[in-house]
Amino acid sequence: MKQSIKTTVMAIIAMCAFSTTTMAQHNADPKVWAWNFPQGINIQAEPGQQALSCQMHYFDLVERGEGFEKKSMIWYDTTIAEPGAEKTVIDEYGKHIEVPNALIIPLDKNAKAKKGDILLTHDKYHKMMRAIVIDASNPTEPVVCFLDDSWGWPGNPESEKLAEKQKGEQLKAGSFNVLKKGTFMPGAQVAYNKDGDKKFGRIMQVSGDKLLVSVFANRLESVTKGECTLLPINQKFKVGDKVSCISIDKYEPGYEVVKVDQEHGHVWVKHENSTYTQCHGIINVLK
Repeated sequence: MKQSIKTTVMAIIAMCAFSTTTMAQHNADPKVWAWNFPQGINIQAEPGQQALSCQMHYFDLVERGEGFEKKSMIWYDTTIAEPGAEKTVIDEYGKHIEVPNALIIPLDKNAKAKKGDILLTHDKYHKMMRAIVIDASNPTEPVVCFLDDSWGWPGNPESEKLAEKQKGEQLKAGSFNVLKKGTFMPGAQVAYNKDGDKKFGRIMQVSGDKLLVSVFANRLESVTKGECTLLPINQKFKVGDKVSCISIDKYEPGYEVVKVDQEHGHVWVKHENSTYTQCHGIINVLK
């Protein structure tokens, strides 16, 4: 009987603790945290490890007290200085900034890539990018073509400038994570229904069933796995495929693939109501 009472009391205490945590997440001050997503996730980081974070945007908004609702949060590469259970100190060119763990993506210092792998990394301008491996002769420092900079790829698939883009760039060791097939993880792409449209989102963090995703204008939103369709990380396309492409904040249907460069991770498409050809990274196109 005593054991039964003790068990009941412990269960009530646990429920209260869970309820308090949930309320804190729902009622978070938007000047400190604006999303229904836990700040203090376990990111398993080490001092000196490379990472991706929107540390400066977070820090500046907190300093100005402007809040995070509808703010752009652009992610760049950085270095872990002091890991913590809830927040981690980031080294921002010698300046230490404390950031919630949910806004930090550690990069695997021992990562190795194969040709055709899709990676989460950053470009030479330090901005977060997804990329496809085109040369893995040095698997810790692969040569890649970036998939999120399609504005830099010629809209004309026969352009002479295309060969220059297809040469790619070589990554440094420890500067990337390899995306895994069928896995909700930072860097993966999702589509989800909202306001009657199919919105796009790039996963920034995962906690249980919750996803923190980067959407239009680099804003962050919290969604659940059940709301989302996970896009294949290395979709195969052929000329004539009917696809949906990102238009402002959603996937717009009515496009047809007119040329495919699977090795370098890009497709060229035309909308049914236009003669204009666009280039997209394969990770951003919905079949």
